[in-house]
Amino acid sequence: MPEYRSEPGVSLTYINKNFLRKSDVPELGNVMQDLRAKYSQLLDNTQKLLRELDKKYITIWAEEKGGLVRGKYEYSFGDGVTGKKAGYTVLAPTKVLKIGMSVTTPESSPEEAGVVLVVNGRKTRCKILKAQGEFNHVSDVEGIRLNCRSGDHVITKGHSRIELAIQTRHLTGIPLWKNSNTMQMTHRYTRLRSKAEDEEEGHEDRKGQQIEPEMTSANLNHIHSVHDLLAGRERFSNLSINTMDSNKKKTIRSRLIFGAVLVGVVGLAVGFGIGYAARGSSPEQAHVNGDSSTQETQTQNAVNMLLTSLNSANIKANLRLYTSRPRMSGTAGGDEIVDIIAKEWRDSGLDMVRVTPYDVLMSYPNRTNPNTVQLLTQTDEVLFEAATFEAALDAEGNNSEVVPPFNAFAVAGVAEGDLVYVNYGRIEDFVYLRDNKSLSVEGKIVIARYGKIFRGDKVKIAQQFNATGIIMYTDPADFNMGNTTYPDSWWLPGTGVQRGTTGPDGDMLTMFYPAKDYTYRIPKSESWIGNSKIPAQPIGYGDAQQFLGGMKGEEVPMAWRGKLPITYRFGPGFRNSSVKARLTVNNYEEVKTVRNVIGYIRGEIEPDRYVMLGNHHDSWVFGAIDPLSGSAALTEIIRVLGNMLKQGLRPRRTIVFGSWGAEEHGLIGSTEWVEEYMKVLYERTIAYLNVDYACDYPYTLVAGASPLLQDSLYLSAKQVPNPEKNSQFKTLYDAWVDRLPNTAGTEPSVYYSLGSGSDMATFYQRAGVPSVDMWFTYDDDRWDILSYPTYHSAYETFEMFTKFIDPNFNYTLAMSQMWAIMAWDLSNVEKLPFDATRYATAIQNFVDSLKKDFGSVWQEQDVNIEALQSAVNNLTASTNAFKIKIDSLPKDASPLTIRMLNDKMIQFERAFIDPEGLPDRRIYKHVMFAPSLYDSYSDNSFPGVVDTMHDIQINKRADKWNLLKQQVSVATYTIQSAANTLDDVGL
Repeated sequence: MPEYRSEPGVSLTYINKNFLRKSDVPELGNVMQDLRAKYSQLLDNTQKLLRELDKKYITIWAEEKGGLVRGKYEYSFGDGVTGKKAGYTVLAPTKVLKIGMSVTTPESSPEEAGVVLVVNGRKTRCKILKAQGEFNHVSDVEGIRLNCRSGDHVITKGHSRIELAIQTRHLTGIPLWKNSNTMQMTHRYTRLRSKAEDEEEGHEDRKGQQIEPEMTSANLNHIHSVHDLLAGRERFSNLSINTMDSNKKKTIRSRLIFGAVLVGVVGLAVGFGIGYAARGSSPEQAHVNGDSSTQETQTQNAVNMLLTSLNSANIKANLRLYTSRPRMSGTAGGDEIVDIIAKEWRDSGLDMVRVTPYDVLMSYPNRTNPNTVQLLTQTDEVLFEAATFEAALDAEGNNSEVVPPFNAFAVAGVAEGDLVYVNYGRIEDFVYLRDNKSLSVEGKIVIARYGKIFRGDKVKIAQQFNATGIIMYTDPADFNMGNTTYPDSWWLPGTGVQRGTTGPDGDMLTMFYPAKDYTYRIPKSESWIGNSKIPAQPIGYGDAQQFLGGMKGEEVPMAWRGKLPITYRFGPGFRNSSVKARLTVNNYEEVKTVRNVIGYIRGEIEPDRYVMLGNHHDSWVFGAIDPLSGSAALTEIIRVLGNMLKQGLRPRRTIVFGSWGAEEHGLIGSTEWVEEYMKVLYERTIAYLNVDYACDYPYTLVAGASPLLQDSLYLSAKQVPNPEKNSQFKTLYDAWVDRLPNTAGTEPSVYYSLGSGSDMATFYQRAGVPSVDMWFTYDDDRWDILSYPTYHSAYETFEMFTKFIDPNFNYTLAMSQMWAIMAWDLSNVEKLPFDATRYATAIQNFVDSLKKDFGSVWQEQDVNIEALQSAVNNLTASTNAFKIKIDSLPKDASPLTIRMLNDKMIQFERAFIDPEGLPDRRIYKHVMFAPSLYDSYSDNSFPGVVDTMHDIQINKRADKWNLLKQQVSVATYTIQSAANTLDDVGL
């Protein structure tokens, strides 16, 4: 039976999944009463002791956080000599530890407060400038990480003896001792060893450790009374005061030591009571383990609790707070929201909350020398200049912290000359100008409307075709289909400007590796931005009209025309030959610290399997939709799950929450975190559930997912009430399948092309974690627009959200319910609801599409499509056989069998990860789904194959046929490997 021992002298036994119950040890109450009765005697003695030292006040404190033990206790001794306890809560530890504490006055006298780490007798001193140092337990790495100024020190489970000591000299503002020595409070953790370990290492290696018998009714008398403690028995000789002189030293030694020990014993005993009370009397209620009727009832009870406890008023309050100022990463508002979220999550009662910093290259506009887009005469007289700020249209917009419109990572520079209109700036648009209109953009500024593809790809393609700069704008055809605009409706006004990054995913100086202090950084000149040559700047459509309206040249075709009241022309140049355009960009790059907030609820049965929920907290301006509607929902989910945890409802598997920083600058916070924990995530993560934002319009749910998670989406949606209260459709699923059915009309449409438009990208594309991205949006049959109108503008405010998006927060609440239920189901159901046959069906459909589009030309070039089809056939057979095995699994199947099958399903997605990555894009490694080479927002199926064929056909690259054959063979190999992973042996 496992033991939790307190050193010295007190032994307590964990009963039933590491929690002590009063019914198991009825004498515990008497022990605690005896301790309390003797406590006043200790205080009296302590008061006398302190008066002997001419000191009236002392504070001893320690704070511990994490999945092993957490709590905070504080004792103050003043004129009234009162003891104040802030609580000590013991959570379910995964390792059996021995706890003791000692008080000593070391010979050294450090000027600053500090933390001393002792591992197997070897000391590492970490000085901290602030008195209140912090150390965290990190259970998921099976050790303890001590954070201090000199770096992170990780203690693994292999260490037999650990001491964490907090030294302080000025906690109270006055020296603790006349001789200015420090007081030290030590927590000693000793892993209880097996008999075999004892025999192997010998008694000498365990000197100073005392192993106590289990606590039972037969040996409770082994606990020594407080009188024994005050008597200073020899067994406590490890607790000492070393620096006082004469006989007074002996008197003080025993009393002060015993005081500290008693504080620990009382705190520990109270902690058991608190832990028991929070846990409840039946530990079996902590998780759902299997599919029996009882366990199904427990699952439904948890779901009902989520549905009834999640509160739209709380979400609204969260959103109001989060949108109270601009939240761009690297600014004061961006730093503040990290602190707000971290505090709220800690207050919710999660097992652990960590803030993870990364030092990354960021990009900002120059406020004192703003970016400009101008029309000039040949003598450089300014005829027109686009607005450098958006006009404030509501009270929230009149804020000095609003960042000027800019494109992050657009390089500083000046472009001047004629203007050419390039439609959406896609590769096919430039090719059309070159091949059909004989129009070269070399040496010219191009102007493109936002939409269709990632803005960074527009810049890349413009540079590829030798343009000198690019201006991007939001055409009303794509963002305004109403008769009125904000603040009278949700439609974008002409003054609105879409900000956004043009850079890659993650920190460009530490590609593939986390941006930690130890990480090598390439020179900026060798990074992505070193290869970016042309400036770029966004403007509103009101200003764009001044540029487009004066252009000369042939009229553009209908597909190229927007809805400005002008005649759209290709250019180049202007009808007034004395006019030219000038684009000036003064952006700068700077290394900044961006921070993620990571929260944990430790799983009870499978703590090494993770279900993750993620959203980013940074926004270009106020971000009421993107992302803070999602952030507000996530914090409310955490509040409810924290309450469930306090009521004893702990999930089977670990749930991890991520609030990511610098997503808008290029998925930076999430990418760096995934890079840091890639090895663990790759092996252990079940799913990542992303909500970039909860709702941009109250109409229908939209979801993209790995095929493995499609059924989980449907199961969760069937349990969520329809947010449209007066509808004939009772559940979210019913409304979803009605408003967004698949082609067959049999179930809701789910897309598999997740792209890299949000934080799920690195989880999915590089770690191979099955992922979801979901939100509520508008009816695109009604409005053929490219995104919600105020996207990334200063008009995306709390007022706009509450007036035009989700006034009653019904849809944002429904997203919270959907998100939470899906996470709870995946973290608790014993047998994962993954269906690999959906994957095989999707791949067969993609291969059919390839054969239809390229079959004849591939035959001419001897591309081995037969082998590809054979691999798909094998995958289909393998997934069908695996599904039969899963469906026929007996209810009494062993946990090992279920764990094995679950692991196969988890690893199935990883089988599509190619360590070599895609051609010329090693950062993307998913062979089936990855962002298009020409549009990072959308995925290609078989991206290596499709992008290579694009090069061959569109870019006339006949030299790429051998690469195409290689990519088809890579796809063939990968699909066959995926089939093998589901077999019993697979070799």
